Amino acid sequence: MARRTRMPVPIRIAIFLMVVIVCYVCYKIIHFINVNSDSVSIKRVYDGQSRSDILPVSPNDKQNRGDMYVVDENYKYMENEKLHRLDSQSQDVTADNKESFTDSDSDQYSDVDSKDPQRLRYISTVPESPFEVQKCPVCFGSSLCHRIGSGDAKFDLSVKQTSTNQKLYPGLYKHVKVTGKRLGTNAEFQKLDNFICVNTSQEVNCDVGDAVVMTYLASDEAFTVPHFRNELWKVAHTSKADLSATVCATDRFIDELKELYNKDRKGILNEEERARLMTSLILNPEGLLLKFFLETGYEEDIAWPFPQYIGECGRVVITEHAGKPLVQFLNASWEQRVALSLQLFDMVDTFLKGSSDWLVLFGDFRFSNFAVTDTGRVVVTNLKDILIVDKQETLKGNINYDRPCNEECFAAFVQKLLQSPESHCQEVYYYAQIMYALVCRWLLSVVEENEVDYMDNMENKVQTAGLLHDPPEAHKESILELLEECINETTPGGRLSAIEELVDLLQEIQYA
Repeated sequence: MARRTRMPVPIRIAIFLMVVIVCYVCYKIIHFINVNSDSVSIKRVYDGQSRSDILPVSPNDKQNRGDMYVVDENYKYMENEKLHRLDSQSQDVTADNKESFTDSDSDQYSDVDSKDPQRLRYISTVPESPFEVQKCPVCFGSSLCHRIGSGDAKFDLSVKQTSTNQKLYPGLYKHVKVTGKRLGTNAEFQKLDNFICVNTSQEVNCDVGDAVVMTYLASDEAFTVPHFRNELWKVAHTSKADLSATVCATDRFIDELKELYNKDRKGILNEEERARLMTSLILNPEGLLLKFFLETGYEEDIAWPFPQYIGECGRVVITEHAGKPLVQFLNASWEQRVALSLQLFDMVDTFLKGSSDWLVLFGDFRFSNFAVTDTGRVVVTNLKDILIVDKQETLKGNINYDRPCNEECFAAFVQKLLQSPESHCQEVYYYAQIMYALVCRWLLSVVEENEVDYMDNMENKVQTAGLLHDPPEAHKESILELLEECINETTPGGRLSAIEELVDLLQEIQYA
């Protein structure tokens, strides 16, 4: 009987691997056919090449294919750090964090079976309004669109209009409270869209997403200091004060912004990245500035007093929930109001001296622009009136003045600054100490006259008590005198001396 020859072991292993590979390829082909049979293909030009992304649509979404878009995960290098921080926060979430949403809230975003992770990974749909993702890259970005589409981020889309005409959408992201902000009015967005269409010789309501790369907004010409300082505001605003962030722009500041929007981190922006940066800057720079402060905060270990930036989708930016409005603490205990007052002084210290590279000038110290987080931290909730000054390139040497400067003096300086930034940006540091006076006047003292936004030159009639109302009788006279010198210094340097004394007194009261 002939002996049966066994196949060598290496050949058997090779055959086995080939069978596994063939089975895997067949599985992927079948899966692709199933997905592709119920999908829509969307094309847009990226880096000069046509890219097609296949985005499956759930059966009930077939009638809403206009809501589909290409997912472009900008700022992924930053998002990974943010997600890690948010995940660590979510371990301590209380029931209060979840009360804003019911099971039905998630249904309006996706009817995909949550037990099918393969399906969820590909779904990328969000309501067309207010996100307007079809307008990208004339938008703030799309780093969180896929999170909204998969249901990781949920928002209540009933509009809440703020005093600054922003639209706010409370939401949850991985069980953490967040806020979606549509930064800009419909008129401002429309003005930008019209500008793009007109400048590409097209009719109004053209496809701005395709047209913007043909405008100068996506060109090198737009990214120059003279253009940032004197021209950008004209695209969507009526006054240079509406875009104060760029008034003292320098080449270094522009390079920092480019780095934030440079997807491949190679230092060169493509046309779509430039369009996103310009859109974020021109309409309302709050989202852009939050990214800027997030990055500089990491680099210089600065605890900037702003809500943490999380991401964006179309024409909505998403930040952590800022907390309760500061005005709600006017009736808090004296001890708590003292603690909040000290934080406001610390905030101005951070704006002036927190960074070795950048000075922050904020001119709108109204209660409506501040909130207190769940951990008791005071943060600024409206960054529209922030001006960034480059300490390295702009503040050359010290400017000493031998006269006091109060609010009228500051208002006059702001007008000169807006008219001729080249001549006056170097003087900002001296005048920036007026922020202490604005804190004392509008947030700490009893106010019975006009409330002023110096960047916009606006006044509102108000009558409200400040956080330091009704101080203890033992310290009342001293506190009121120091607040008065803080508001209206009578000698050069009088304000800073009064602040130092007031802070020492409040700390003494706090720890007594």
